[in-house]
Amino acid sequence: MAFDIHLMNNQEELNKIKKNPAGVRTLTGTLREGTSIVDPEILIEYDGALTDCNYMHIPTFHRYYFITNIESVGNKLWKIYAHCDVLKTYAEGILNCTGVISRQEKDWNLFLNDAAFKVYANPRLQVINFPQKFTGDDYILVMKGTHYYIGD
Repeated sequence: MAFDIHLMNNQEELNKIKKNPAGVRTLTGTLREGTSIVDPEILIEYDGALTDCNYMHIPTFHRYYFITNIESVGNKLWKIYAHCDVLKTYAEGILNCTGVISRQEKDWNLFLNDAAFKVYANPRLQVINFPQKFTGDDYILVMKGTHYYIGD
């Protein structure tokens, strides 16, 4: 089964979802021995150096990879060690997810309980004496969550 390997150069952060690596070259070949899809080790025959490549895409595997090591095995023979870039591979699914963000670096949601964000509500007690006294019982007036005591 023939498949393509798109070798690229990535200069962006590794933990970024939307990476835009620069394409270097595309190689077409067949897989002659078994390999892992998550951590592939692929033997490539190529006349030239692969030192400018640190990222690759294998459409047949439906994955993007970080190239972790490139070994020169022999004349025109290279062994590429890679590891799956989960963020780029599943970027569309990750970006389409919805959820409640309980903690963010600079913007807090005060409606969610967060033990790392300390909040203290100072009680506000206000006593108001009415100009005319009530006869009989005392009254308590509650407005907007604040308690007012009215009486002698």
